[in-house]
Order: sequence, then C-alpha cells, then structure tokens
Amino acid sequence: MNNLLKVEWYKLQRNKSFWVITLTVSALSVLFHCLIITEWWMMSGTPFDAAGLGELNGLGVFTVPFIFNLIVASLAGFFISGEFSNNGIIRTQMMSGHNRSKIYLAKYLIFSFGSLMITIIIPLITALIIVSAFGYAEIWSVENLQFLSRAYSLFTIQFLGYTAIIMLLSIITEESGKTILFSILLNIVMIGMQQFPSESIVGVIYNYSIFQQFSDVFTPMMLGREQIKAIVIGLWTIFVITVCGMFLFNRKEIK
Repeated sequence: MNNLLKVEWYKLQRNKSFWVITLTVSALSVLFHCLIITEWWMMSGTPFDAAGLGELNGLGVFTVPFIFNLIVASLAGFFISGEFSNNGIIRTQMMSGHNRSKIYLAKYLIFSFGSLMITIIIPLITALIIVSAFGYAEIWSVENLQFLSRAYSLFTIQFLGYTAIIMLLSIITEESGKTILFSILLNIVMIGMQQFPSESIVGVIYNYSIFQQFSDVFTPMMLGREQIKAIVIGLWTIFVITVCGMFLFNRKEIK
C-alpha cells in the first residue's frame, strides 16, 4: 500500500493541471483576502462574519460546495478520469501484488490530500499571512482559534465525503469533461433539494447529508450532539461511497 501511495503522489506531483489549479487558487485567495481586508470588496453574511471574524470572509468563498466543486472536480477530471482511455480501459498498469481495491484507495487518498491542500490548506495559510500582515493579528484569540479548529475539523470530514463522491463520478464517467459536468449537475440537484420543506422525505435526506453539514459545521455555537451528528454523517458518507467506488473499480478493465 505504501508503494501505491508513493506512485500516486508522484503522479500528482507530475500532473500539470494540479499545479495550474494550485497556482490559480493561491492567486485568487490572496486577491480575495486583500480586497476584503482593504474594503475594496464588501462581503457579509458569511459564517465567519457571524462568528465575529469578518476579516476572514475571504475563506467563505472556498466553503461553498458549488464553488469548491469546480476545484475538486477539475482536479478529479484531469488526475483520475485522465487515466482512462477512450474505450474506458485504465491506462495505468496494475502493480504486481496489489488488488484493485488498494489501488482505488491509494488514488482516493492522494486525490483527497491534493484537494484538501488546494481548497482548505492554501486559503487558510493565505488568510493567516494576509490578516497578520495587515495588522489584524489580534483576531487569533483562543476563542477564535477554537472555533476555526472545530469548524474546519468537521468541515474536513464532510469534504472527504465529497471527494469520495467526485472520485466515484470520475470512475463512472471516465472523462474529465463529464466529471465536471455531472458534479455541477449534482450541486444543482442539491440546491433544489434544499428548497423542500425539512419535514418532507427529500428535506430529511438533505438535512442528513454532507451538503447540509457544509454550512452547519460553521455555526458559531455548536452543541456536542450536533458535532457527533456531523462526524457520523461525514464518516458514513466516506465509507459508503468509497465501498461503492471500489465495487465499480473492480469491474473496470485494467491493462
């Protein structure tokens, strides 16, 4: 398994799309934070604003599923789906001594790590540097750091569930363009489900999905049972979707 992870990590590092997306996100993150802190771009109503951390409103852009989906789906399209030929055969040769489930798991772990680095880690580091450079270091109080730690820890669990979904889509579609398209359609469907009454079946399904948790985990005051609920929903999503992905991947022809 360790060798498989090294192989996938090497492939990710050699992937030009990964670096293009990384540089693009880095530049946009710097721009967003600078514009917001200098008040050139007024942004309000974000979870960070509600928590009294308006200086971090630039992070709000990267916590919206429809927005970060473009980052994650693009990476999946060119890193995962790109390994399929036109007839659906995986181009990468299977390594001796490893079954397909381990190969799939290695791809998922490295893909998720790359997605986390681009979507969560880079914006957070950028926020830390920009906010401190502009003289707002006092916002890094114990209470605010506890809020950010709790919120982003829970958000990361939901995010890993989302990368599992996108990974599954990339295996099904076998094409970068289709992966991005179907991920956008998925988000549109989720936005539609959000409009249903919470008492309806559709509303209940949405309320117990990672899409609802993406916003819930940034609630300034979150009860213990709500945190447990978020953890269970996130871990259950990761487990179920990953098992489904392995099942489909085991039926792909590999040369």
